[in-house]
Amino acid sequence: MDNNREEKAGLKFLFIIACKEILNCEVKFCHSLDIGMRGTFLTNKKITNTDIKNIDNLMREYIKKSYPILKLTVSTKDAINYYNRYNQIEKSKGIENIINDTVTFNELLGNYNYFFSNIVENTNQISNFKIINLNNNDFVLINNYDKREYIHKKNLLVEFNKYNEWINKQHISYVSDINKIISDGKISDFIKKNDIMINDSIMKIAQDIVRLKKKIIFIGGPSSSGKTTSSRKLCLYLNSLGKNTIKLSLDDYYKEDNEIKPNQDGTKDYESLNAIDLNLFKKQVSDLLLGKSVKIPKYHFSIGTKKFEENGIKLEKDDILVIEGLHCLNEEVSAFILKKDKYKIYVSPLTPLTIDRHNYISTTDNRLLRRIVRDNRTRGASIEKTLSTWENVRRGEEKYIFPFTDEADVVLNTAYIYEIGVLKVFVEPLLYTISIDSKYYDMARRLLDSLKNFYPISSEYLDSDNVLREFIGRSEFNEG
Repeated sequence: MDNNREEKAGLKFLFIIACKEILNCEVKFCHSLDIGMRGTFLTNKKITNTDIKNIDNLMREYIKKSYPILKLTVSTKDAINYYNRYNQIEKSKGIENIINDTVTFNELLGNYNYFFSNIVENTNQISNFKIINLNNNDFVLINNYDKREYIHKKNLLVEFNKYNEWINKQHISYVSDINKIISDGKISDFIKKNDIMINDSIMKIAQDIVRLKKKIIFIGGPSSSGKTTSSRKLCLYLNSLGKNTIKLSLDDYYKEDNEIKPNQDGTKDYESLNAIDLNLFKKQVSDLLLGKSVKIPKYHFSIGTKKFEENGIKLEKDDILVIEGLHCLNEEVSAFILKKDKYKIYVSPLTPLTIDRHNYISTTDNRLLRRIVRDNRTRGASIEKTLSTWENVRRGEEKYIFPFTDEADVVLNTAYIYEIGVLKVFVEPLLYTISIDSKYYDMARRLLDSLKNFYPISSEYLDSDNVLREFIGRSEFNEG
């Protein structure tokens, strides 16, 4: 059971109610961040720090008084009529996709809402929250605030806003808008437009690299972000601008498995920078910059060792070295390179699309769906195996990736607005294989429940250079 997810749902519900009481306005939760949930106040009133303080005080009062959060079973038709009555059309359309005769509403202080997750049973189970005022009627709402401090990630928010502006121009705000495009038979054209937008972002990055005369490009980001496809497309775009590129993967510089020191419990942290042979990496990159020929390694994860290529590579005067890997944004990896010569790119799927105003699409869940499909296709891994390692992957991201996102010169967003409809076709059958006695049953059912909101999309519409091909197969860059 994901208590953190339950508490976040309760915190959202409490915040929504407090905003109605204090400001007489609705709120929209737009997306998750590595810490907290970002949203916006749906009002023309300028929200002040005093307003935020008043909301905070009321929420703490409700928590102190220990109000119950009830679960009410209502008919699906009544739920749809309820939201239509209050002009929350996107919520009613979301419930229309639920084939059950009933749905579970939550009730708190006479307010009713529907969340796509379990929720705490009492306000007293909500603790240590914080509201960050972003001063433009946007906010960040954080639960379990004392665990990690919130650091404002300007680059990420700029990228979210840019993508949000684009989908607004396409007259899309919610999943139901994409579903209508599918049912109207227009998804093929929309996929082409979305692909053009992302490809244009990569071309602009390539042009920026050439303009700034950068010598070494570092591409980093969390698991299942599409780093491999993005780096290879970037190389092609740089080639089209007259630049020869040489590509390296930081994964090929893992230490020999017997050289990686185990933790106290005997496990090995393969997500840690300590698992990388930084001395070898720095030596080889330095030699390349000096114009020397270098025989680069290829790491074989199945046997935990690396083998060196027979033929050496050499970096010519105007060539560009492109390096991708988990730790590429960490300055410890690249401190030996002059700042004027390097360019860092943070890659992640950041979708501003939401199911409804109170239920956003988790970027973490999005990446997990990608990983489930890829692991099953390329490694024959069961879905339970993928889910069993996900917690460690997430822990590694929080320690080794997210703290360095603002080190990036630019953020490359690899999310497709339509992508969960494509992934649904592949991942849904796998999720159904999780048995009721599995420790991952609740997680699988939660993901299945969220997938009900998305109409399926055939992968036949996707080009071979699409980032999703890295996960579902038939990529021109990776046939693994």
